[in-house]
Amino acid sequence: MIAIKAFKLLIAFIRDTIYSLVYFKTFKIYFCNHLTIGIKYLNEQGTIFPHPVGIVLGKKVKLGKNCIIYQNVTIGTKETKEFLTAAYPVLENNVTIFANSVIFGDITIGSNSIIGAGSVVFENVPANCVVAGNPAKIIRRKTN
Repeated sequence: MIAIKAFKLLIAFIRDTIYSLVYFKTFKIYFCNHLTIGIKYLNEQGTIFPHPVGIVLGKKVKLGKNCIIYQNVTIGTKETKEFLTAAYPVLENNVTIFANSVIFGDITIGSNSIIGAGSVVFENVPANCVVAGNPAKIIRRKTN
């Protein structure tokens, strides 16, 4: 039983290392982050990691197309005990999250929004907004 589990872990390690290299042209994506969401999924969504270090993405996080996520960002749940069944954030299309931000809980970040560096977001963010701070507040609404 232990041998089977070890073999499955080895296969997953090899697969994700290869995905990291093929999709993002670097091993850093796999080795320097905790991406339980899946590297292949991130590639399919067109996710960009300008500085791929220290990023944590929960397994049930939903990402829209073409999101940009900078270093040391955490996106996950508020739950500490029931995290397997907990609600996770939804990021719509073209969201940019700058360094050291934390997004958690059952929230939605609207399309074309920007999360400022060091922000803590635990409430919904409307589309086309710039938010920053701890707790994050809307500091500007983008006009098209």
